[in-house]
Amino acid sequence: MYTEKIIKSEIYKIKNDIRLDFFLKKIIYGKNGYYYSKKPIGRKNDFITAPEISQIFGEIIGLYLFYFWKTKINNKFNLIELGPGNGTLFLDIINSTSKYPAFLSDAKIKLIEINKELKKIQKKNLNKNLLLKIKWSKKINFGSSFPTVIYSNEFFDCFPIRQFLFKDAWYEKYVSLNREENRLFFKNRIVKENKLLNILEKYKDNRVYEISAERNKYFNKLCKFINKNGGIIFTVDYGYLNKINNFTLQGIQNHKFSSVLENLGEKDISSHVNFTDLVNIAKNNKLKIEEFCTQREFLIKYGILERKKTLSKLNNQKSLNQEIERLIGKKNMGNLFKVLVVSNL
Repeated sequence: MYTEKIIKSEIYKIKNDIRLDFFLKKIIYGKNGYYYSKKPIGRKNDFITAPEISQIFGEIIGLYLFYFWKTKINNKFNLIELGPGNGTLFLDIINSTSKYPAFLSDAKIKLIEINKELKKIQKKNLNKNLLLKIKWSKKINFGSSFPTVIYSNEFFDCFPIRQFLFKDAWYEKYVSLNREENRLFFKNRIVKENKLLNILEKYKDNRVYEISAERNKYFNKLCKFINKNGGIIFTVDYGYLNKINNFTLQGIQNHKFSSVLENLGEKDISSHVNFTDLVNIAKNNKLKIEEFCTQREFLIKYGILERKKTLSKLNNQKSLNQEIERLIGKKNMGNLFKVLVVSNL
């Protein structure tokens, strides 16, 4: 495959191993990378997200964002979705707030999307909402100093990470090439940088540590803008608050776990979000933590069970129960996914 050939060629060229985060950036976000050119979301593709499971997920988020806007802004504002997927979440937000037309009429809507295939799908799915002026961008660009509502679902798990392992000393994971077999493999290299070793020292008891400098930098940029201009950041993702005991990097293809080093550029590769980092970044930017809880706790708190009762009169009861269980079940998405909401209003 083309992406694999590029990686192997680069290792040959530099005559050295590639650090894990650099490797991930190339196979995920490179010109032929997975998130740049593939159609990842849907029952017939590699994975399915909460908005694709049930409309209730997007409805609750839509009403939450509307209430925040109504009580804290109630004027023109930026409405930005990070990584809109198939556009399903945005459509559910439109539908749930349709009774309050001022919300969308006051919004400068922007969808942040680098995937050219998903952008086509989004435009097709959103075409019926011609009255909405929607702009697309590959990079976060606020465009105005209006208060801003930023939201995302399964966005921050896709950033490249570095992985460290403590044995007799600290080691960092790299990608290397077995030239005889023409095969990629993971290789641990000892950490010698003193500044990095000082950071790693507090994770010695856990023996493993993951960090995404790019994810933290991106979130910090959002927080700085919100701190200056007002607004809210609402994000849902699978992740953790406490220190991890095992590495979380995973590959998913056709709804099944798959080796990260196989079928490069053809599968989703993600890791659990370190919400401790995001919470600390928000606090360092003097933002208020409005919500930090599991997806289960958030959806129950804001009415998923009540909404279920209403929909049960109109839909297949068994199917509806299965959808809700997937969203809030403790052994499904309910506890694995976290909701973080920060604001300065």
